[in-house]
Amino acid sequence: MKKILILLTSLFIVTGCKQSHLDIFPELTDEKLMVQKLSVKQMQADIDAFLEGALERHPDIETYANLTELTEQAERLKKSINTPLNRMEFYRVVGKLTPYFKDGHSFLIWPYQELSQARESGQKTFPFDIRVTNNDRLILKNAYTHGEYNIPVFTEVLSINGVPSKTILENLMQYAGGETALLRKHAVALRFGIALWAGYGWLDNFKVELLLPQGKQELTVNREGSWPKVDETAQGFVASHSTKDHYYKQLSDGIGFIYLSHFDVNPDEFEAFIDDTFATIRQQEIKTLIIDIRDNPGGNTDTVTYLARQLADKPFRLISKLKEKLNEENRGLFNYKGKLGEVLISDWDEWESPVNEEKRFSGDTYLLIGPVTYSASIVLATTLKDNKMATLVGETTGGYANQSAQGNLFNLPNSELRAYITTRMLVRPSGDVSRHGVVPHYNIDDYNLEFCEYSPENAVNRLGIDDQNDRALKLINLLLSGVVEHCKKD
Repeated sequence: MKKILILLTSLFIVTGCKQSHLDIFPELTDEKLMVQKLSVKQMQADIDAFLEGALERHPDIETYANLTELTEQAERLKKSINTPLNRMEFYRVVGKLTPYFKDGHSFLIWPYQELSQARESGQKTFPFDIRVTNNDRLILKNAYTHGEYNIPVFTEVLSINGVPSKTILENLMQYAGGETALLRKHAVALRFGIALWAGYGWLDNFKVELLLPQGKQELTVNREGSWPKVDETAQGFVASHSTKDHYYKQLSDGIGFIYLSHFDVNPDEFEAFIDDTFATIRQQEIKTLIIDIRDNPGGNTDTVTYLARQLADKPFRLISKLKEKLNEENRGLFNYKGKLGEVLISDWDEWESPVNEEKRFSGDTYLLIGPVTYSASIVLATTLKDNKMATLVGETTGGYANQSAQGNLFNLPNSELRAYITTRMLVRPSGDVSRHGVVPHYNIDDYNLEFCEYSPENAVNRLGIDDQNDRALKLINLLLSGVVEHCKKD
């Protein structure tokens, strides 16, 4: 069986592969690299190596990136270096090349060895989970308690350590990969604690200015003192707040909910979870199933295939075409695939079969998507949409519906900072090659959800969730109530 291996932009995957181009987190050849300074010439050579490595590997770099802007940025970064720097300092220079690739699967990895060392010594990254709004405000994903303060869900973060949130977001987006600015800003929010450390070096001690109901308030958070805790009693149902990366929950009579935070999981483990979940769904006689991949930045597509097989009623494909650029690492045994730099394009002829009818879910499926939905989770979204296996609800994805995939990893020669560059392009099952995100059937921004929450027609809470702050779930409730078209914006 052919495989589409998609590594995700969030770097959840820690592979056991021994091949250097697939090993995400290798050790440094010498730990002294974490403290010693790199010369100006060494860093300039590393910037050249980063750019050249991308040009050698990416199968569609001319379509994704503006090559003139990309090369000009590399030259600017080289000229900006005039003094020796350590790896952390150099990352804050060379990492600014990442957004110019305009691809969430082509980026420079933060200096993970230094982060691991800090965590092993007990140091902590920023304590609050963050979301970014449509107008670039940073808000809390959860409700928290901290000392005498009760902090509501969606509280706005005004500044951190005296730096305005807007400035922080703009700065950290300079190191984020992604096809669009929408994806890059949400990628920052998803890994906000790590991004703050990589961009500013902040650990352990934070002065956080919040906009609380009683007004602006600066909180001091430090590792030696009190640390904020999620207040589950104050926030209602927040899908992403769980001790489990994947879980199933019955919301109400006949309605089930699956949350999938990522697809970076051993396929056998995931298959066991899916088998148990769908056995429970059959036992509970679930007629409506909601699957949430809004926070899911990807993983491997074996998981996607197995899940989709539970929902399908006929054979289906995950993609329709595959494009691959050959380099030193991916030409196969004895280079049987072809020559260096050759681009291979092929139709995808592998069709997946549904599970047996007695195990198949035959009810209505809703798939929740959003800006962070990426990589393998975009493959799931296009598979379910193009094969008419689910109704998509939420927001348009920040990444394109046709995904890049199967990256190669390589070290920059002097700093040993690690780069990840895609080598494949995938075309969605429908064959549509348009360059845009996955568009849901029902977008939350098209509906007046606040008004409809109190409309007489919507008196029934079909999902059984009290204190519901989730706009996408509100929209599904309207769909199930049959009043959604009355709530559409003019």
